[in-house]
Amino acid sequence: MLNPFPENFLFGVGSSDHQCEAYDPAFEDIRDVWDRLHGNYSRRRATDFWVRFPEDIRHAASLGCKLFRFSVSWARVEPSPGEFSAEALAHYREVVDEIVHNDMEPLVTLHHFTWPVHIQERGGMLAKEFPERFRLYAQKTAETLGAKVAYWITFNEPTILAYGYLKPWWERNYFFPPGLPGGTSGFEQITAVATLMRNLFLAHTEARAAIRELNPAAKVGSNPSLLGLPTWLQKLIDRNATRLSRVEDLERVASQLTKRPFLAAGKVDLVVATLTATKSREEKIHLSEAYFVSVASLLLSCGSKIRNAGNLAQERVAVLKSTTTQEKFSSLLPFSIPEVFGKRRDALAALDAGVVCAFLSDHAILSGIVSESSGKYRLINLESDGQEYVAGMAKGHPLFTETVDRAIRDFKKSGAWAKSVEQHLPDAAKTMLPQDRQRYTLALGEDGRTGGGPLPPAPQGTLLRHIQDRGYLKAGVNRDVPGFGFSKRENGQIYGLEIDLAHEIARVIFGDRNKVRFYPVKTSQRIKWVCPVLRFVDPIFKFLTVFRSLLSTNWWHLGMAGKLPEFLCPRECVGKEDFVGLDYYWGLSVLQPWKIFGFIQSMSKGRFDLAPVWPRGLRARLKHYSRLLPGKELIVVENGCVDQAGGIDRGTYLRKHIREVQKAYHDGVPVSKYVAWSITTNVEWGNAPAPCCDFGLFRIALETDPYLKRQETSSAAEYREIIRLRTAELRPLAVRSSTE
Repeated sequence: MLNPFPENFLFGVGSSDHQCEAYDPAFEDIRDVWDRLHGNYSRRRATDFWVRFPEDIRHAASLGCKLFRFSVSWARVEPSPGEFSAEALAHYREVVDEIVHNDMEPLVTLHHFTWPVHIQERGGMLAKEFPERFRLYAQKTAETLGAKVAYWITFNEPTILAYGYLKPWWERNYFFPPGLPGGTSGFEQITAVATLMRNLFLAHTEARAAIRELNPAAKVGSNPSLLGLPTWLQKLIDRNATRLSRVEDLERVASQLTKRPFLAAGKVDLVVATLTATKSREEKIHLSEAYFVSVASLLLSCGSKIRNAGNLAQERVAVLKSTTTQEKFSSLLPFSIPEVFGKRRDALAALDAGVVCAFLSDHAILSGIVSESSGKYRLINLESDGQEYVAGMAKGHPLFTETVDRAIRDFKKSGAWAKSVEQHLPDAAKTMLPQDRQRYTLALGEDGRTGGGPLPPAPQGTLLRHIQDRGYLKAGVNRDVPGFGFSKRENGQIYGLEIDLAHEIARVIFGDRNKVRFYPVKTSQRIKWVCPVLRFVDPIFKFLTVFRSLLSTNWWHLGMAGKLPEFLCPRECVGKEDFVGLDYYWGLSVLQPWKIFGFIQSMSKGRFDLAPVWPRGLRARLKHYSRLLPGKELIVVENGCVDQAGGIDRGTYLRKHIREVQKAYHDGVPVSKYVAWSITTNVEWGNAPAPCCDFGLFRIALETDPYLKRQETSSAAEYREIIRLRTAELRPLAVRSSTE
């Protein structure tokens, strides 16, 4: 059996400002803006930690914790440039005092994934002045919190911040704020990442100096997030960063990350065929800006006695396969029976024959059928919120995707959209003009072109260049949807709003609107036709892309160890951290690329319950970084789990990981602290509250409980017993008897 942890080993819990403090429009931070632009879940009241921090701190003390981590909101402390709020600083001094009063040590984070809007407006973290601005903020905070804070974290998970400036070739959007303007090249993206890295090192070093000038005993560090991988693989990956010697080497990195390894396209370049934007579709293909908004409606024969959806209980209703309305059928018509058809004409024939009582589809599509039917049909609308129609394109071709976006914006802003709607969809002429999504960047302005002649030749090896060399655009369109894509019998030509849009995209690419060929596509084929035939090898190429690149390394600690080139980590920053912090959640003991990227996709949707769990990876990381940075104190700054992940519950997860920390300690690794994430349910970065993204030891029903009551979980009880016994070697009997 392992010996218990010594008394000076500290257990703790953590929280963060944006995830726990209520939203206040007077102190909006950059993440608030990002979530609003993306349509993400907003933090609202969050856990109301600003008011209820004494309660959460007491809960932490009740577990036996001796360390409490929280973060300071920069947006509250510096609400406008150079003006610091005495009230906000006094509040955080109260938080520190409460922690100390409860016999715990505070661990303060200065930058937890968010920053003031005014900082971003002045260039954000890429600005030359950023290190000095961060130093001043750190100094003002340290002046108020004083000698009561011995441990500081400058930047939470700095390695993750890089994904706000770079999009891998298969992603449509940036993972994190702030994003970069449309049209930013791969080299410009990786150069921005290099600037970010350098600025973070400089800002950390200057903030550390300011804090230690006020309190020489203070210890300042950071906590990069680590994915547990086989040690041989991690060492191989880290070589990618240490082998960089000059700025020019970034061109190779940019090419690996932002350019698909091979030219892969589908049967058509894009589909413009009443394709509605959904998250499930966005996982398979890239979706453009919206060019139309419609709602779900019912098509009925004029002689039908049905007057509302309630009259359709237990009645058969037609719906098309592979459509949004098929996905939403049970919510729109919960008491009706779906009859699924592959073709629109078959659904109409069933309606005419009385086989079904109605046909469920989009209003815009059905209104075109009504206008063509000379009084044969009528409509009943079922929704008030609109569905966006978008163009669909294969993943991995950002230059072509951005060109299509610019063409759609031109189409809407030039007046051509309104003219086309009036001509082809007179019944929808007053429909809402779809707004630009602005969903992938906080950057002001776009560098897209409008009007003029053809685009200059795109870089070799890109889909856009392939299309330019071919000499025409291949567009998959409807030919049986009046108003959008409809073939008239008298001449066989296809007319409609989407046909006009495809011509506009050709004009932007070639300077000639006629350089487009149309390929009628079935509803069920719309996704397949733009996906490359060899898409099944994408997980392998994604794996090679990420793990051959700079971003998969723990570049923060490599820089502190002096193993990065000076243009990324200046010499004066090397070794300027007083402890080695790390965050560890998930890992894989065996190289399985498909699982890694399946997890990344799940994580982006807040499905942490699908994450791979590998406790031993934590011990491997602790040993690795104790060798990389010898003599430094190690701290597990974050480790935690949702209710269930990897087939185990949160209590088992904590016990298994703490046991690995215990083993590392007895192997001689100087790890001194372990912090469980998190003390309560938090708003998990734009994800709606759900068990699959709830890391709280104390559960809060954020959406249903107006009192935000903290309820202790069984995992909190297990953590308390581990702390009391100071070992995770055996599951505490009191807990084991109630769960096994």
